[in-house]
Amino acid sequence: MASLIIIAGPNEGECFPIDADITIIGRGDDCTIQLADERASRNHSKVTLDTSAMLPGTSVPLKRFILEDMGSSNGTNLNGQRLEVGTVMSDGQVIGVGGSQILFTVRDFNSSEEALKEITRIGQGTLADAATHWPTSDSWREERTLTD
Repeated sequence: MASLIIIAGPNEGECFPIDADITIIGRGDDCTIQLADERASRNHSKVTLDTSAMLPGTSVPLKRFILEDMGSSNGTNLNGQRLEVGTVMSDGQVIGVGGSQILFTVRDFNSSEEALKEITRIGQGTLADAATHWPTSDSWREERTLTD
């Protein structure tokens, strides 16, 4: 259906399929995707699968994935822009949660290794260089340099 791949941060390299209607991202024990990131809130952000819209001219539901901040202390970014309202994500966009960067893709992967192989190929570099290949904000790169 879709996947979230952590491309930078303490959980770098982990891949999570989005296989529920709501996926919670944060450092709390009850999160679907639990981050070992001190800058992430317990319940930081969520991805909701929305099937309320139909493909034009059909009765086939259109699958849209909506990213929302859950009142986190540091906010949630999408491609380096602070998220103010729920936003429909597109394939290849990067979510910023705390000091972590998470790639959203509509692709399914059988393992983290398969996902990493694919994003390394797409990013044309190693995973350690992924932050230079994906659209992230300059301020995040500076913070990463100072804190990592």
